[in-house]
Amino acid sequence: MSDKTAKNTLDINSSIIKRDARSNLKRHYIFYVFACLLAIIIEAEFIASDYLINMRTNVIDYAFNTTGEYLDIDRKTEETVREGVESIDEEADVFRKSVIDYLERFNGNIKDPKIADMFGRTKGVLNQMIDYVAGDTFISHMYSTVFGIVGDHNAANIAVSVIMWLFVFIFWLFVRNLFVASIRRIFLEGRIYKKVPMARYLFFIRMKRWSRSALTMGLLWMIEFLSSLTVVLYPVVRYGFYLVPYIIAENPDIKTLDALKLSWRMMKGNKWKLFKITVSLIGWYLLGILTLGLSGMLFTNPYRICIYSEFYARVREKAKENGVKGSEMLNDTYLFVRADSNRLMDAYSDVLDELSQGKYSLEGLHGKKKFFADHFGVVLWNTKDELEYEANEERRMKLLAYKNEAEGEIYPSRLSPIPEQRKLKSLAHIHYMRHYSVPSLAALFFIFSSFGWAWEVSLCYVQQGKLVNRGVLHGPWLPIYGTGGLIVLIFLFVFRRRPALHAIATVVLCGVVEYIGGWALESIFHEKWWDYSGFFLNLNGRVCAEGLFVFGVAGMAFIYVLSPLLDNLIRKANQKILLPVLAVLIACFATDIVYSRFVPNKGEGITDDIKTTAVIEPVEEQNR
Repeated sequence: MSDKTAKNTLDINSSIIKRDARSNLKRHYIFYVFACLLAIIIEAEFIASDYLINMRTNVIDYAFNTTGEYLDIDRKTEETVREGVESIDEEADVFRKSVIDYLERFNGNIKDPKIADMFGRTKGVLNQMIDYVAGDTFISHMYSTVFGIVGDHNAANIAVSVIMWLFVFIFWLFVRNLFVASIRRIFLEGRIYKKVPMARYLFFIRMKRWSRSALTMGLLWMIEFLSSLTVVLYPVVRYGFYLVPYIIAENPDIKTLDALKLSWRMMKGNKWKLFKITVSLIGWYLLGILTLGLSGMLFTNPYRICIYSEFYARVREKAKENGVKGSEMLNDTYLFVRADSNRLMDAYSDVLDELSQGKYSLEGLHGKKKFFADHFGVVLWNTKDELEYEANEERRMKLLAYKNEAEGEIYPSRLSPIPEQRKLKSLAHIHYMRHYSVPSLAALFFIFSSFGWAWEVSLCYVQQGKLVNRGVLHGPWLPIYGTGGLIVLIFLFVFRRRPALHAIATVVLCGVVEYIGGWALESIFHEKWWDYSGFFLNLNGRVCAEGLFVFGVAGMAFIYVLSPLLDNLIRKANQKILLPVLAVLIACFATDIVYSRFVPNKGEGITDDIKTTAVIEPVEEQNR
């Protein structure tokens, strides 16, 4: 070994590394386990240790190669697919039958028809997701759609193959591979700091280095794949470039070839040491086999990354100490050393000073006006005092976001080597704790009612190939969308500072509104305008788990992003034009309500879907 190589060699004490790794894992256990589980779900990492996921894959593989009753496609497509499928092995066949037998026994034990309907699985996105265990409906539906367009089976096969391969490639390059580096950033920050923000999952996007970093990880995978074709070269290449994800996690600005070269130099003389650390974990791998992957998912996987993060920190320190070529590009000092209080005070002095001052109070509101503003976030009009109060509140929210950084509990973004102007501006600065004026609320009602109508009309056109005026009213609006949005905006104002609690409250409140709305329409008109019977976890066909999940996600977007952005535009509008327009819309909407009370909007594609469903399902059951 040359003097230069010996100089770069790291003296490894694996017991100390593992001790520090356990300490890191203990501080962030839940967060780290979640990160590794997400890596398993998207198949970015830890696949070899996850035997439970492999069992699931066997079932999907069998369903993919099975046609007839499992694929919902036309007869010609079924025959085409049947000709190309491969026979499944006996073990997978036995496993599939055991799963089907269990499901049949479970369904057979449900005697109450209402409960059986609640757990029905004949429609909806959740049903399609569950059906991936029993059939590849997504591929077959895509094939049917493409075949309907091109009219030729060979062309449809080629088109579907190209689409799927393109999707897989994009997902592999920009999501799966890059996620490996993203969680390295998370684990590195966790070594030093008490908290790691969820925003770190979007680290490379925020730094505007998503494409470059993805290409680096893609090239790394390609090099390792080619080396794996030769048994001798693979371990050398694998360990030689092992630090690349950590290098770009520290400095996403680094060029691809520079990252590869730097990793190779840093690992010179250290490959064998890393290999010995890996071998020392063999007991945990064996335990993973015995527990069908549970020990890996709940402990070993995050523990391994903690160990390798400690290894990288020590190799990095040694490389910088010895002046290894390229080590100057490892310039994120405060990713490895916590800034002292004086340095933090200099960087965040404005934050601490302003937070120490009293909150700005809104002097212009008293009595009932103040009550509605404080408890429902509603004011009659955005006065000068109200706008000044809101500006101060927005500023305070930004400062609170920096408070943990100023106290040294989170990585100090202001001390990052990447300048602020080169970072992507996030939506976090949008002031969602605002007070909405009555005109803004009216405008938001019509915007979201019309959006809901356009969404359902478009969805119906895609599914049925025809334009249908959805809803009980005749105008271009579905009031349940606007009403639900305002109810969430107003009555859940008290939860707005706690997003997780707000999401739960949104699901509950929207579910109640939708159920009561469906019941009221059925009672008044003796007709159903929607029916979730057959959807997974539905209640009397009026609400279902899938719809409530969508309400929760949409509600979060509505409250924290869309409403503030739209309110900004509404405030900028000329009020002399806005108010008359709102008055006309309100008059038209009221007229539509009165007219629809006597002549409701009914007909093909609106209320007849329920009758059609009731006729088709028994026929499908007979065919089965």
